[in-house]
Amino acid sequence: MKNCIKIAIIAGEPSGDMLAANLIASLKKTTPIPIEFMGIGGEKMLSQGFNSSYNMDILSIGGYGLDVISAIPKIYCLYRKIVQDIIEFKPDVFIGVDAPDFNFHVEKKLKLHGIKTIHYISPTIWAWKYERIYKIKKTTDLMLCIFPMEEAIYTKESINAKFVGNPLAQQIELDIDIKHYRDKLGILDNKNVFTVLVGSRKAEIKNLGTIFIEACKLIATKIPESIFLFPFSKESTYKAFLDKIESTAQINFTYQVLLNKTSDAIKSASLVLAKSGTVTLEVALCKKPMVISYKLSKITEWLIRRKITIKYVGQPNIFLNEEVAKELLQDEATVDNIATEMISLYYDKDRQEYMIKRFYELHNMLMCDTDDIAATTILNLINIEAEIKCDDMYIDVL
Repeated sequence: MKNCIKIAIIAGEPSGDMLAANLIASLKKTTPIPIEFMGIGGEKMLSQGFNSSYNMDILSIGGYGLDVISAIPKIYCLYRKIVQDIIEFKPDVFIGVDAPDFNFHVEKKLKLHGIKTIHYISPTIWAWKYERIYKIKKTTDLMLCIFPMEEAIYTKESINAKFVGNPLAQQIELDIDIKHYRDKLGILDNKNVFTVLVGSRKAEIKNLGTIFIEACKLIATKIPESIFLFPFSKESTYKAFLDKIESTAQINFTYQVLLNKTSDAIKSASLVLAKSGTVTLEVALCKKPMVISYKLSKITEWLIRRKITIKYVGQPNIFLNEEVAKELLQDEATVDNIATEMISLYYDKDRQEYMIKRFYELHNMLMCDTDDIAATTILNLINIEAEIKCDDMYIDVL
């Protein structure tokens, strides 16, 4: 038996930090062999004993345009440093958690040095830029998939892949106690709670912030006893949005801008207005009726539309193959359209019930013991005997 397992991990955003932290916890309980972790991660990974060599925020640059271009020199410098650090660490395996644009480059370099590589969460090749799968084949020894159809896509291309379930489906309770979460936020249960998810990047606040705020003004005039929650997972975006809303004239509604309480805010909601992205899946798994909206620059939209292969952009709509949640994108993402759709949804109880029913179906489709399955699959790849402890017994899973 090995004296110690060495695992290098890079996570690039708060969602990846949480995903990796849960994986680290499962890895530690799935084998009696001590594990040493290093790489790049956030606070949640650090709480699990992870040693982060650099600040994860460097990789959290997102969006499009000048923000990304100006960050390239800093990110390239980080890439060179962390690759060398990992090579010197001599890990049994490297795990790239999301952040595909960065992690696939790392994986490719590490494979050249004989280090096994795993990528956790497939990029959306089924949605756009399918040709990326051929680069993945050269860089990644194992793809851990969180949607059922992804494993078949990779298997068809002779790439080792495993569907491990969706971590959000595992973490979010099937039935939400709304009163419990409203109590946590100090909100009276008789209030109409609208949770507004502007985004996790400053570019999204710039593009959507004013539109969403102005839409909330109109919603407040039609729906009494309302409160609007604006949650953020990063202090930088929290402060940027707080500055924006506090400088907005004629705010006529009650609101809270929240930091690190996104889950509580979603679970407290009557309805949700969400920017498109992974967060729409979280909203659906919380069984919250919602409207999805997003706005990009014209040039970015043109570039994306040349590569996109799907009918919808909201993840719940994609996987249910139906526009269960209304999508208001680009020219349709106007203040009047968003407000009108939210108000209509609020008063249409039959439509709300249908959305909730479909979201329950989605939750059951994606629910597995994700972290334990992923941990066992990783240990199997590096030929480590995996054991899961259950009620004082060890179950050998190899």
